[in-house]
Amino acid sequence: MKAQERIVLIDVIRGFALLGILFINMKSYYSPAFIQSLYGITPNVKGIDKIIHIFYQTFIQMKFYPIFSLLFGLSFYLFLSKGFHVILYTRRMMILFFIGLIHLIFIWYGDILHVYALTSILLLLFYQVSSKSILYWGFALLGVYHVFISWNSYLPTFIIEKNEYSDMLSTYLSIYKQGSYFEWVLYRMNIEVIPVLLQFPFIFVPVLAWFLLGLYIGKEGIYERTPSNLIRVKLWWKISLIVAPVFLSLSLLAHIFLPDTLYLLSSLSGIGLTILYITSIYIFFDHQFVKKVLYPLRYVGRMSLSNYLFQSIFLISFFRIFDLYNNISLSEGFIITILFFLIQLIVSKYWLAYFHQGPIEWIWRSLSIKKFSPFIKNTEK
Repeated sequence: MKAQERIVLIDVIRGFALLGILFINMKSYYSPAFIQSLYGITPNVKGIDKIIHIFYQTFIQMKFYPIFSLLFGLSFYLFLSKGFHVILYTRRMMILFFIGLIHLIFIWYGDILHVYALTSILLLLFYQVSSKSILYWGFALLGVYHVFISWNSYLPTFIIEKNEYSDMLSTYLSIYKQGSYFEWVLYRMNIEVIPVLLQFPFIFVPVLAWFLLGLYIGKEGIYERTPSNLIRVKLWWKISLIVAPVFLSLSLLAHIFLPDTLYLLSSLSGIGLTILYITSIYIFFDHQFVKKVLYPLRYVGRMSLSNYLFQSIFLISFFRIFDLYNNISLSEGFIITILFFLIQLIVSKYWLAYFHQGPIEWIWRSLSIKKFSPFIKNTEK
C-alpha cells in the first residue's frame, strides 16, 4: 500500500470523527447544555426529539472523541518516526495548547485542544516503550477510568434547590442571548472556563489511554492495509461485533431502569463502538460503494483543526446573532448539523484545490518551524 493511500484512509477516518463530534457539540452551541450538565439536569424531550436523544446517547455520545484521540496518538508516531525531534514536537504542542486556550476562553467551553496538547507531552515517555507494553498501558488506563466512573455512580446524588438552578439558568440564558461579547467572555470565565480547566486531572486519563492505543497502531504499522494487518483488524472487528451490542443493549435499558449508570454504560459501549467504527472503515474501505460514500470525508479530515475550530466559532456566533440560542429543538439541531457539515465538506474540497493545508494548520506549522510554510498552490499548468 502506498503512503499517499495510507494518508487518505487516516484522513477519511478523521473526517468521520469530526462529523460525530459536530453532532455531539451542536447542542452545546445552541442550548444551555453546560448548566444542565453542571447541575445534573436531564432535559425533558418528547416525540422525535426523544428518539434522536436516545440515538445520540447510544451511537454517538463518547464514541467519536476516542476516534479523534486515537488518531492523534497515531499522528504523534508518524511525526516522530520521521525523526525524533523532541524540541520541535514540544513546541508544536505548546502552540496547540495556546490555540486551545484561546478557543476555550474566547469561544467555547468544550475545547479539547488544550487537553490534547498537555496530555500529548506524556506520550514522549512511551515512544521507546514496546508495543505490547503500550497496549497494556492503554487498556489499563481505560480500566482505571471506568472503575472510577462505576464507583462515582454509587455516590449520593447532589441535590439542588429548584430556585438555585432556575436563577443560574436565567442568568446564563440572559448573558448568552442579550449580553455583549465582552460581558459574555467575562461571565464565562467563572462559570465555564475555570470549571473546565479544573477537570483536566480527570479528563486526561481516557485521552492518554486512546493516545496510547493510537501509538500502538503506529508502532505496529497496522495503519497500512496489508493482508496480514487485515487479518488482525478483522479479528478486532469480530470481537467488537460481539461486545458492542451487549453494552449498547445495557445502555438502552439504563435509559429506562438505571439512569445513574447511563454514563458508565455509554462510555463502555463507546470502547466497543469506537473499535467497530474504525475497523469497519478499515476493512471495507476498498469496496466501491463504501469508498464513494466515505472518500469525500478526506477533505474535512485534512483540515481537521481548522474545521473543528470553525464549527464553534461560526455556529455559536450564528445562534447568538440571530437570536436562535435556546430556540432550537434537538431535531432541528440534527438537520443543521448535517447541512453545516456538508458545507464544510464542500468548502474544504475547494480550499484544498488552491491551498496546501487549512488556515489554522498553516499557522500552526509556520509557528512551529519558525518560518512561513508553503501555503498557496501553484495552479499553473
